[in-house]
Amino acid sequence: MDVIDVYTRNITGSDDLHSFSRVNQCNESSCDSTPKLTLAKSAISERWAIELTLVLALAGFLMVKYSFATLTSKDSSQDREKGLPPTASYSIPIIGHLVSFLYDTAGLASAITKEFGSSAIVRLSCLHKDIYVVSGAEYLGALYKDTKGFTQVDGIHIALSRMFGSSKQDLKYWISDNSGITIDPHPQSSVRPENRGHHTMYKAITHGLTSCNLMNAGENFKAALQRRIDAVPVHEEWVEMDDLYSFLLPLIAESTFTAMFGSKFLEIFPDFPESFWTFHRKMRKLAVGWPRWMMPKAWAARDYCLSALKRWRRTHEKEDSEVNALYQERWEFFSKTQGLSDDGAASSDLGITWSMIPSTVAATFWLSWHILRDRDLLTRATSEVQTSRITIDATSPPGFDMTKLCNQTFLQSAFAETLRLYVSVCVTRRPDFADGQVLDYRIPKDKLIVISTAFSHMDKRNWNLGPMEEHPVESFWAERFLTYNSPSAQQTSPASSSAVSTSSVTNSPDGSRSDPPEPRFSLNGYANSWIPFGGGIHECPGRHWVKLRMLLTFAMISSSFDIELLAPHKTVKPDMGKYGFGALPPMEKAGFRIRRKMENGKRG
Repeated sequence: MDVIDVYTRNITGSDDLHSFSRVNQCNESSCDSTPKLTLAKSAISERWAIELTLVLALAGFLMVKYSFATLTSKDSSQDREKGLPPTASYSIPIIGHLVSFLYDTAGLASAITKEFGSSAIVRLSCLHKDIYVVSGAEYLGALYKDTKGFTQVDGIHIALSRMFGSSKQDLKYWISDNSGITIDPHPQSSVRPENRGHHTMYKAITHGLTSCNLMNAGENFKAALQRRIDAVPVHEEWVEMDDLYSFLLPLIAESTFTAMFGSKFLEIFPDFPESFWTFHRKMRKLAVGWPRWMMPKAWAARDYCLSALKRWRRTHEKEDSEVNALYQERWEFFSKTQGLSDDGAASSDLGITWSMIPSTVAATFWLSWHILRDRDLLTRATSEVQTSRITIDATSPPGFDMTKLCNQTFLQSAFAETLRLYVSVCVTRRPDFADGQVLDYRIPKDKLIVISTAFSHMDKRNWNLGPMEEHPVESFWAERFLTYNSPSAQQTSPASSSAVSTSSVTNSPDGSRSDPPEPRFSLNGYANSWIPFGGGIHECPGRHWVKLRMLLTFAMISSSFDIELLAPHKTVKPDMGKYGFGALPPMEKAGFRIRRKMENGKRG
C-alpha cells in the first residue's frame, strides 16, 4: 500500500469507521463500551500520526528533489555563461550521475537523449569529477577534426589498470606518454622517441592487420576455422542444438587465438579459452573496480591469461612466422623500451587480444541470426558466398577469395547494419594541453570526454529509413546501406538513395520494361554517424580484421552446414548489461538444428 492510498483510506475512514461502528453496536449488558471506544480512538490517533509522518516525509522528499532540480538548473545557466555544456539533470546530491554511469549506462544514455536529444554535449556530475558526453554527427565531426587537441589515452589507462591488471608502476609509463599516436609527436610533448608507446602500439596494429599481413592472418584464421568445422560432431542427420551463440563462440575465438599466436599456443595453454571467457564475463565489475576478494575466480582467470601471454612472448619474441606481425612488432618494442615490466607488456597484450574476440563473436551471431530468420536474406547471402568460392580440387573443402568476399554488395550492407544496431562502445577523449573547443562549447583541460556510438546509431535523422520510412532505426534492415543511384549521381543524404525492392521494374523512354539498377554498397552520407570503430585518426585499425572474420565465418559455416533456427519468429534481445563494451551479446538462447551439406552427392 503506498502513501497516497493510506492517506485516502484515512480520509474516507473505510477501516476505522467500520471498527468504530462495530464497537458502538455492542450490547451494554454484555460488554463495556467505554474501554473499547477509548481503544478505537487511540488506534485512530496512532494511525493518523504514522500516516501524517509518511505524508510529511513524502513532501520533504519532493521539496529536496525540487531544490536540487533548481540547483541543477542554476548550474546549467552558469555553464552557458562560461561557454560550458549544460549539466544533465540528476536527483542524488553529490553522487550525481555516478551510479548510473557505472552500472546503468544504457539507462543514462536514454535519459540524456530524452532531455537533450540525440545531438548534444552534456556534462555529467560524478562525485568530484565532471564527464562530458558528446553525441551527434556535427559535434563528432568537429571533435574528430582536432587531431592534436584531443587524445584517447584516458580510456586506455582505465582499461589497462582495471580490466587487464596493469600495476600502478606500469601504468605510469603509459600515462607519461602524451605524445599522441600520429607520426609526429604533439609539439608540447617531451617524450623521447623510444618511449612513444601509444604511437608504436597503433602502428603495430595498423601494420599487422592491413594489407598482406591481413591476408596472412585471414589465411591462418581460415585454416584454423576449417579444422574446427571438420571436427564438429555433425553428419548427415539433423541435430538440434540449444544456442547458436554458444556454437559460434569457440569456433571464432579459438581460430583467432591460433591465427594470432600460432598453432602451438592452445596446445601449450589448453585452459586459455576457458580462463579468457571466465574473466570476460565479469568485465563490467572489473572495470568499475571490484577487488579480488569479491571476484576471486575472475581475478584468477585473468592471472592465468596474463601468465600465459608473458610466457609465450618470452619464448617467441624473436621472429616466428606463425605469430602475427602485430604481436612481433609490439614485442620488439617491449624488449627495448624502459619503464615497462614484462607484466605490464602482458597486460597490454591481453587488452589487444580481448578487443578482437567478444565483439566479433557477438556481431557474427547477430549477422547469422538475422540472415537465417529470413529465407530471402539467406538466399541473397549464400548466393554471394557462392560467387566468392574457389574450388581447388574435388577432395578439398571449399576455399574463398577473401578480397572478393569482403566486397560483396549485400553482405557488406548486412555487416554494416549489424554493427550499427548492436555495437555499443563508449570511446574516450581528453583535451591534454589546453581547453578544447567543440563548436560552441568549451571542454576544460584534462576533463574526460565519452562518445557513445548508440546516440549516433539510433538517431533517425542520420539514416535511410526506406521509401516510406518503413524501416525504423530500432529494427534490422539488411538493405539500409544499399544505394540504387548511378555511380556518378551525387548523394545528398542517406534518404536520397533509399533502397528499393530488387523485384521492381522501371519504364524506359521507349515504353519498354527494364530491370532496376544494380545496388551498390555505400557509406557515403554516414560520416560521423556510422561509428562502430570510432572516428577520425583514432578509428580502429583492426576494423578490416573484424569484417574479414565475420564474413568468412558466415561463408564457411553456411557452405559446410544446413542450419535452421528452431524458432525463427521468436525475438532475441541483446544483453544491455554489456552496454559500452562492444557488440552486445544475446540475452536469450537461439536454438537451431544443423546437418552437414551434401558435397558431390555425399554428406561431409
